[in-house]
Amino acid sequence: MHWDTFLELINKKQRTVMGVMSGTSADGLDVALVTFTGSGRQTSFKLVDFRSLDYPEDFKNRILRTYDPNVSSVKDVTSMNFEIARVHAIMLKNLNMKADVVGYHGQTVYHMPHQGATLQIGEADVLAVELGVPVIHSFRTKDVALGGEGAPITSYFDWAFFRKPHTIVLNIGGIANVTYANDIVLAFDTGPGNCLIDLYVKENFGLEYDKDGALASRGKINQQILTELIQRDEDYLNRIPPKTTGREWYNREFLLGLPAKDYDTLRTLTYFTAFCIHENIRRYLPKVEKIYTFGGGAFNNTLIHDLRSFGYKVLVPERTFAKAREAISMAFLANEFLNGMPTNIPSVTGAKRPALLGKISVPW
Repeated sequence: MHWDTFLELINKKQRTVMGVMSGTSADGLDVALVTFTGSGRQTSFKLVDFRSLDYPEDFKNRILRTYDPNVSSVKDVTSMNFEIARVHAIMLKNLNMKADVVGYHGQTVYHMPHQGATLQIGEADVLAVELGVPVIHSFRTKDVALGGEGAPITSYFDWAFFRKPHTIVLNIGGIANVTYANDIVLAFDTGPGNCLIDLYVKENFGLEYDKDGALASRGKINQQILTELIQRDEDYLNRIPPKTTGREWYNREFLLGLPAKDYDTLRTLTYFTAFCIHENIRRYLPKVEKIYTFGGGAFNNTLIHDLRSFGYKVLVPERTFAKAREAISMAFLANEFLNGMPTNIPSVTGAKRPALLGKISVPW
């Protein structure tokens, strides 16, 4: 590919973009192949294909160890930066999807915007060379450089496509986040999504996640444990948006002292997750009545039941679209990069100004 071909890509009226998302759960890749025309709120898109690809168990565990500063070294992070990109390249090539460009989130290993830093690994040059197309990546860093949180990363997508009164978009991935897009756009992390539930289920029941919330449904909410969890999370609950968080807080240490292999504890963790979502909405978005729910947690029936118990009308879109939203958002950010459109929202992140998000790696 040469620069004149790249200029043709910029001038295209319709582009096919592969959006690649790996969330804080580090359980695999979500890959969306999307066609786009237009830009901003005049964008139209079509989801051509979507795949969820699981990581091998050993690879997943090594990624999770990279998160842990107690066991991970600079050497480990450096090595994983290239290894994860090579693994991603193999996974993507096996899909045989044809795209003009790739929007690549990479893997967040540490996020500390209050110290003005965030790190997503997955060397984009490896992906560009292996796939033979430009890769647009590093969507968080410009916003952090401008004093913002660098997240939630999908708020621009919600601004473009989910503008409804008294309604929010909720994504329940490893971390849960909400977006309100109306006269003003607000978005922030509410706290744990699937991360604490998944961690407890894996360590106590030997499963990757609580499918449909079936295990949690066997237990009862333990008020004493719930009170303890709320107290542990008090600092984040009291933090006024813009705010973001991650596994640097919601990890094994957060669960220390909880009873093992106990259905009541799992039931309480599930309710606690719903409580954190609700309490943040109650405090910071008090007029919300309806919630469009996306991400893997949208299919945890116990968690959705708990959200509805707070009085919200909770809607879960068709399964594929519900799971694909973040990957589509990565594709959208890449497309808007080529359009020259600023895609951070200062009212969401706290950044000093709007900015063009992303960097580009080319294969030549």
